Amino acid sequence: MKKQSFIYGMLMATSFLACENELPFRDKPQGPQLLMNAFLEAGKEKNEVFLHIVDGNGTTSFLEGAIIVYVNDEKTEETDVKGGSYMSKYTVKSRFCPGDRIRLEAALEGGKYQGSAEVRIPQPIEEAIRVDTLRTQLKVGVSMQDCMRYRIAIHDRQGEKNYYRLVIEKRIRRITPEGEMFTEVQGLDVINQEDIVLTDGHLTTSDDDEFGVLDMTVRNVRNVFTDSRFPDGSYTLNVYTYYPDFQGWGSDRKNHIQVDVVVRLLSITEAQFRYLRAMNCLDSEDYNETFMEPVIVPQNVSGGLGFVGASSEQRVTLRMVDRPPLW
Repeated sequence: MKKQSFIYGMLMATSFLACENELPFRDKPQGPQLLMNAFLEAGKEKNEVFLHIVDGNGTTSFLEGAIIVYVNDEKTEETDVKGGSYMSKYTVKSRFCPGDRIRLEAALEGGKYQGSAEVRIPQPIEEAIRVDTLRTQLKVGVSMQDCMRYRIAIHDRQGEKNYYRLVIEKRIRRITPEGEMFTEVQGLDVINQEDIVLTDGHLTTSDDDEFGVLDMTVRNVRNVFTDSRFPDGSYTLNVYTYYPDFQGWGSDRKNHIQVDVVVRLLSITEAQFRYLRAMNCLDSEDYNETFMEPVIVPQNVSGGLGFVGASSEQRVTLRMVDRPPLW
């Protein structure tokens, strides 16, 4: 990026002013540890848990293990897991409700590697969200693109500090002549540059990459925010996505095609908000470790590494395409 090139040029020009930094030294290597990551969602039939073993800077495969789930101190599930590679994914089928206290335990290789995390499912906002849409064009990069604008009205939960995440998905449903149904879910990239809450007051335009060389703002690509600008009140988010069109009409002429856009407002924990903010930095081209503060990634897995979050949600589903079979 031109912004980073400019910054690195400034750094080289002033290198004679650099000071010496002391880095902590570990005289003993870290042993292998279990790493567990999960985002648990209220009301979901299956939740995903990712497991693997961290060994130094790499990973080590494992042969067997178990995941145990407790809901409000009652054991609801124990799932055996078999050999895993990097970030092996497993599912748990316990159903969670807002307010539930969840304890997730994992043990691999006969208990040699263990980890556990406890989290409470947040309450969703009490009033349903309202979504207004408009098909429009927006300058993205150097050209105008067909986009969908969303104005999403939300009402904050009263008397408490709240943390939220906005997710917009496209769901393509294919119904065959035999009545079989296949659903594909795709996350849509949210363009939030015009929203004061999602940008934390740092509104931007598509020209900022070209001319904003001194801008130290990290884009909020995970669309997390707090109610600090509208406590106990209402707010209307203003965001865009590329127009959620359907590609592949020719190959699906015999199928019934339905395309939905699902707007999800997730109520998340404070720890999950901080975790996703850290991920914004680590995965962003805008983050510069030389000039910005170090990123501290929250962890809440006792006995191991990783993060377990929890959420509940309000959602609105918008039908974009409902096309019967063409023959």
